[in-house]
Amino acid sequence: MTIKVELVSIVIPALNEAGNILEVVTTIHEGLSYPNEIIVVDGNSTDGTQKIVSDTGFCRLITESRRGYGRALKTGIKNAKGNVIIMVDGDGTYEVKHIERMLDKMVEENADMVLATRMYDPNKAMGFFNFVGNKIITFCFDFLYNQYLSDTQSGFRAISREAIDNVKLVEGDMAFATEMLIKFTKKNYKMVEVRSTYKIRRYGKPKLQKFKSTIEIFTTMVKGLVNK
Repeated sequence: MTIKVELVSIVIPALNEAGNILEVVTTIHEGLSYPNEIIVVDGNSTDGTQKIVSDTGFCRLITESRRGYGRALKTGIKNAKGNVIIMVDGDGTYEVKHIERMLDKMVEENADMVLATRMYDPNKAMGFFNFVGNKIITFCFDFLYNQYLSDTQSGFRAISREAIDNVKLVEGDMAFATEMLIKFTKKNYKMVEVRSTYKIRRYGKPKLQKFKSTIEIFTTMVKGLVNK
């Protein structure tokens, strides 16, 4: 399959990100040269996030009452019109200016997925424990699934719509991202990385429940081996 970017759907899950979401969507809207739509999937925020998104005039707001990272992304992808999906968080930690280089890489490599890897970030803004945890999870994934990725937990990805429509994703929370990699691997879809940077969250609190998410991720990896 030859990748051609016709319309990019940027899907952004958000929950109480009033201090961050406007900068994220405005940076994308003003800087991305590819034809695009911006979809924010809000998990019933109580801090005014929905109003901020609605007031932009250029975002499509979808409310997903069921909590969960994976559920929000699946809802956004289901409603997206583009033939390429960008998934990225609404907390301002990913460098959304790099969407352009991800799309260029997708076309250049004819890839089904491009991940923005944070492992070479000179600023090391991820934090020591998150960095080490990511390294361990990525090592296990690469070993078990014969891959060579450096940042399997990156939530900043460019994805072929044709490819993602051809896999069944069932995880509802943080393991969704790992499940996606497993299903793409089993389909022999091409996955590549581009270097990106990571920024410290400026407002609000992280939603990641580290212990719970780690258990879910490793369980998903094991299930992927058992369920051929």
